[in-house]
Amino acid sequence: MRPSPSVLIVKRLIDIAVGFIGSLVFLFFYPILAFLIKWESPGPVLYSQERIGINKRMRRFRLTENGEAVKTQWDDGSDFPGRKADVGGRPFLIYKFRSMRADAEKNGPQLAAKGVDPRVTRVGWWLRALHLDELPQFLSVLRGDMSFVGPRPERAHFTVQFGDTIPHYRQRTLFVKPGLTGLAQITLGYDDGLDSVVRKSYFDYSYRASFAHFSSWWKMEWWILLNTVQYLAIKPRRDGDTRDLASLKRVKLLDMLAKSPQKHAKHKVTAWVKLDTDDRSLVIEGREPADIMGRLNRLSARGLKTLEVCYTPPQDFDLEEMGFLVDLSTRVKQAGGRMAVRDPSARVRRMLQEIHMDKVVELSRPQGRVKNFLTVDVECWFHAYNLKEKITPAMWHLQETRIVNNIAKILDLFRSQDAKATFFVLGWVADKFPEVVTMIASEGHEIGTHGYYHNLITDMTPASFEEDLLKSMEAISRRCSTPVRGHRASNFTVVPSTYWSLEILAKHGLTYDSSIFPIKRDRYGIPNYPNRLPHTLHLKSGAKLMEFPMSTLGVGNKFLPMSGGGYLRLFPHVVTESFIEARNAKGQPAMVYFHPWELDRDMRRVSVGLVKSFQHYVNIHSTEWKLNRLLQKFAFGSIQETADSRRVQVMLRRNPVYIPSHLSPGWNKETRTGGLEGSTNGTVAERSTAA
Repeated sequence: MRPSPSVLIVKRLIDIAVGFIGSLVFLFFYPILAFLIKWESPGPVLYSQERIGINKRMRRFRLTENGEAVKTQWDDGSDFPGRKADVGGRPFLIYKFRSMRADAEKNGPQLAAKGVDPRVTRVGWWLRALHLDELPQFLSVLRGDMSFVGPRPERAHFTVQFGDTIPHYRQRTLFVKPGLTGLAQITLGYDDGLDSVVRKSYFDYSYRASFAHFSSWWKMEWWILLNTVQYLAIKPRRDGDTRDLASLKRVKLLDMLAKSPQKHAKHKVTAWVKLDTDDRSLVIEGREPADIMGRLNRLSARGLKTLEVCYTPPQDFDLEEMGFLVDLSTRVKQAGGRMAVRDPSARVRRMLQEIHMDKVVELSRPQGRVKNFLTVDVECWFHAYNLKEKITPAMWHLQETRIVNNIAKILDLFRSQDAKATFFVLGWVADKFPEVVTMIASEGHEIGTHGYYHNLITDMTPASFEEDLLKSMEAISRRCSTPVRGHRASNFTVVPSTYWSLEILAKHGLTYDSSIFPIKRDRYGIPNYPNRLPHTLHLKSGAKLMEFPMSTLGVGNKFLPMSGGGYLRLFPHVVTESFIEARNAKGQPAMVYFHPWELDRDMRRVSVGLVKSFQHYVNIHSTEWKLNRLLQKFAFGSIQETADSRRVQVMLRRNPVYIPSHLSPGWNKETRTGGLEGSTNGTVAERSTAA
């Protein structure tokens, strides 16, 4: 893929300005340096050498019937099989001040020797140390043969040699001019062997990938320009012709493979596409980026609006995979999409950061991350509290619902991102749509209960709640062999006046609840609840339950609900992602929840007043997109899976909450108490009772 036109225009303007100024500096220093070079050793002051410039020939592919990409032609139209020896670009002459003896390469081209190169003269050593030998190359920059920033121009002899042993080596200058300075030059210094060339190839690929979009190129270009100045300020080493580079020491510790022992037949990517008609996640495997993008481009006819692609690198990430990643990221970005690398190993992550590929693609979800809770409240759109007055339970069976299709869409999304979740299923849904429970269970997700009729616990008696609970558990158990262990109350209505419901949950074998929302709302919420992290509840009967509250963000002396339902839709994705990132940085998991109908942009609209309509429908078109971003960036699991982790087990033991034996009249007053993020000792949920 060709670079962005805006990048090429701005880059050429910079090259003209820098080339002109550099040429003036060259003319100023020429008499002095010419005298010193001639004074020490006989031979010419300047020497010319053929180097390989920009490569404008790119392989073309055609797709076979089985979807594989086959090389057919180069970009200029010449047939691939009949092409002559490929030197990887257009040859041109560069001029440099001579820093070696005149007979330095009488035995043929060779790389710089390690340590002190005996071919380098004393004046030449200083010229190399101060990089004054490069001054004549500003003329090449001004002519347009080179750029000020780019990959190092190599000789044809080495280009052919390395092109046969290093994957994609000839493509490092594909549509990119070589440069005086560059990402590889200021990081690794001079080449001293094949390993050094391999390492530099990673940096050159990364720089080429930045050309796909102006913003990524601009960040990369300025970083190189600023660090070139810092590079020149480093004191030269006396025992060699390179500087003591900390970056070189770090990179040498990384296993940067040219070719891995085991080659991968196909690459796996996950793509999230937003169309005019629907949103979907796709898992695509292919041998070449052209193959994968060919499949994605077929969606353009259906109104492709948004494209987000995730690439999962193998453990033995090598230059083959690097070339694939560069080509794919270029194609995705030029299509207006977003590119991310998901679940990189520690080695791959350090490598991509070291070569500054993180300026081009997003590095998501590092290993060793905090796993967050992912939950789904499985109910139909007409079960929502805001629609209760318009659509009564007696009318439910008359309503059109796409609950099965919505669940299938959610399961596809989770499968594509390798995420597991807890589905709190409404008993009414389990009876009317049994295939929903079967689909969820077959994917290995956890299933909990959301009650049967979606009634508020605050409107129920202990007897009616127990009946509703048992009926929902029975409906779920008929379609799922796994016992129900978790509960989430309708509208989070486990509040001080309904603490008796926790005793009923424990009585019937449930091990955890996820219904407490530590905020102040009209019909639910406990604003001064003493523990906002996962914890253990000690009930009056002596039974215990695990409690997993909803996530909140402290702002001043208030708490805002975060990362779920209408709040997930309402807040910009940056706010939600920053909240989860900050929470994970403390080692604390966040709770994310949503409803299947929140992914249904075409569901029936009911007029229920301005406020309730806003709460129910705001930003409903963005739910799946935001979920996809969260799943790419963070790690998620079901409640039971995440609760078994060592980190959460410590939280469950550390700060238990003791449910009081009776209610206090002052409980509902909004007061601040200690232990909001977990106190040092067990916390009594009602201070007056504890006293």
